[in-house]
Amino acid sequence: MKLLFLSHQGDLGGATSAMVEGIEALVARGHSAEVWMPDAGSMIAKLNTLGVAHRIVDLPLWASTKGRKAWRLRWRTWRATAPLAAMLRDAKPDLVVTNTMVLGVGALAAERAGLKHVWWIHEFGREDHGLEFASGDAWAAAIMRRTTSLAIVNSDAVAAKYAGFMPREKIVRIYYRIDPTPAADAPDLEPAGAFHLALPGSLNPQKGQGDAIAALTILARDNKRPHLHFFGEGAEGYTARLRSAARDGGVEAQTHFHGHVRDLGARLGKANAVLVTSRNEAFGRVTVEALRAAVPVIASDAGGTQELIDDGKTGLLYPPGDGAALARQIARVMDDAAFAASLAAAGAAWAGPRFGAQEFAENLEAALTGA
Repeated sequence: MKLLFLSHQGDLGGATSAMVEGIEALVARGHSAEVWMPDAGSMIAKLNTLGVAHRIVDLPLWASTKGRKAWRLRWRTWRATAPLAAMLRDAKPDLVVTNTMVLGVGALAAERAGLKHVWWIHEFGREDHGLEFASGDAWAAAIMRRTTSLAIVNSDAVAAKYAGFMPREKIVRIYYRIDPTPAADAPDLEPAGAFHLALPGSLNPQKGQGDAIAALTILARDNKRPHLHFFGEGAEGYTARLRSAARDGGVEAQTHFHGHVRDLGARLGKANAVLVTSRNEAFGRVTVEALRAAVPVIASDAGGTQELIDDGKTGLLYPPGDGAALARQIARVMDDAAFAASLAAAGAAWAGPRFGAQEFAENLEAALTGA
């Protein structure tokens, strides 16, 4: 196959990293790929190592955060469709793959060029990133239904969301490839002898880190004082709000902000439990990494995360936004070491053999070949 991927950005992130992993697998199986993106970024170096061609083209978004100028997004998409269609006709790919829901121009241009179009969707949109389609859901759904040869999604939860936008029989769920975390040394968490909670991920409201501060405050009232470690960076304003909440709750001394760190998997393995507090994660790569770290995982019961944890067996779930419920789940693993060990072992045993490179490659190749 000759595949042409359209990306909403030139930098490597969650969606673009998955796309590059997919391209790497497909190229190794004899297919060719090219990536078009709106700007130059960190992804280019990786594409160069794979020998994958790339081009900077005008790819306007058709979705943005609520309140942005919808008419401008519609106008830019309409204006870019004809030139992009001409470029696609010249490129002559077997499939055009749009690697996100925030770009509609690729589907419209492929339709005009008479080419088959595939969506590879890595996000809910509104529920996880606050994104709105420029002309509303009904308009986007009409275009998606008309232009979809295949839609690849990263979880059953995302499949359920987009079943309202396109024929369900054209949607296939393919979990990501997640390589085992390389062995590495990591410093022990301080202070020694305390019960340590690790919370990985960028600091922003959609990640729900405020739940963890609320839980610590509640636990402190019962004279339980675990230490909470944030591994990730974020906007200064939100980080300041988390620090302020910890100070107001009397748990400032138990709350530690480490910023971005290397060897995250090894650091998670040093914790007594890992928290995943996202409001609505489309998949939950960090949840898989936490399960593989062989420590108990306590996660929000939302989005793709709930597909990765069997509550009470391979981990624990709590309703997102409910700090009291999270506190109760933390107390369970603090009070019962045997139960905590059983969760850790079962979680690692479940996640360990899954999300392999070969399965990912085979499923992706089969889906695209079918399209």
